[in-house]
Amino acid sequence: MSKPPTPVLIDTDLLEELRADEPGKPDSELFEDMARRKLGLKTVRRLQQRFNLPEDEAIRVAVEAVHEARREA
Repeated sequence: MSKPPTPVLIDTDLLEELRADEPGKPDSELFEDMARRKLGLKTVRRLQQRFNLPEDEAIRVAVEAVHEARREA
């Protein structure tokens, strides 16, 4: 079931930068991608803390997990 859209206020200059990075992409997709990246970084930080990993190792493990998940999809 799809949820109704949520109105969002965002700085005009920031929105223009997002649009310039990915021309033609709808604003909703820009925001969703940005949110997913933010949540992904939080996951890397939790992984890093939980297993006492250096940042580069935590990122390597996370990227490997993403590649594996994409192969399975």
